Amino acid sequence: MKKYLGISLSSILLLVMVYFLPYGTWASIGELPLHPLIVHGVVVLLPLAALGLLFGAWKIKLLERYHLFLLVVLAFSTLGVLVAKSSGDSLSAAVGLPKDHAEWGNNLVPLAMGLVIIVILCFFFSFYRKVSALSLVLRVLVAVLSIATITMTIFVGHSGAESVWKDRYAAAKVPLALSLDEFTPEEVAEHNSATDCWTIVNGFVYDMTSFANRHPVGSSAITEMCGVNASEEFLDEHDGQREPNEWLETLKIGRLK
Repeated sequence: MKKYLGISLSSILLLVMVYFLPYGTWASIGELPLHPLIVHGVVVLLPLAALGLLFGAWKIKLLERYHLFLLVVLAFSTLGVLVAKSSGDSLSAAVGLPKDHAEWGNNLVPLAMGLVIIVILCFFFSFYRKVSALSLVLRVLVAVLSIATITMTIFVGHSGAESVWKDRYAAAKVPLALSLDEFTPEEVAEHNSATDCWTIVNGFVYDMTSFANRHPVGSSAITEMCGVNASEEFLDEHDGQREPNEWLETLKIGRLK
């Protein structure tokens, strides 16, 4: 009982303290914004804690065995939610406010904190001062809140990924040229450096300059193609692979004369 009460009271006090810390407390760590560093842990740890609670709500013996561990993980995850919310507010001052992501994040705060409170009550009336009817009601509520927490965390993560990557990803897939010119091998050979890199694959000319630093295995694989006919090398490496060919198509600028 003493260990349980100690963990419960410490969790509540720590969450309340962090909640009321001044704006900007969690803005950065060193020269980096803290938000993208902490939020990745939150979107993994919080759903895992909620899944454990959801499973334990129906497996009461298993829940009793691991309830202190689950409470610590949930409290730590909720602490991460508060830090992510605060650091996200600070980051928005620098990069702008991603409205949907911010709204989902704001909604996750009371949901996660509410789950902590209900879990503490559930564990108390299930394992320390047993009241069967109340325990059942609280376990049902824990299950409902756990499902809601998992769902909202998914929306938080998805909206955050959209705000950061959606436009950049779409822009990267826009073709460099809407119409194709014709080039001779000699013209292609003039573009033979990492900062000006054209290549030939299967009779078409591609401007690989912008892709050099994006290639998954490094720029050297691209710079070897600069100014030459790289059909054989490309086909040996990527023939039949959908994604490399899709990226190559976005870089097409002409046909070989």
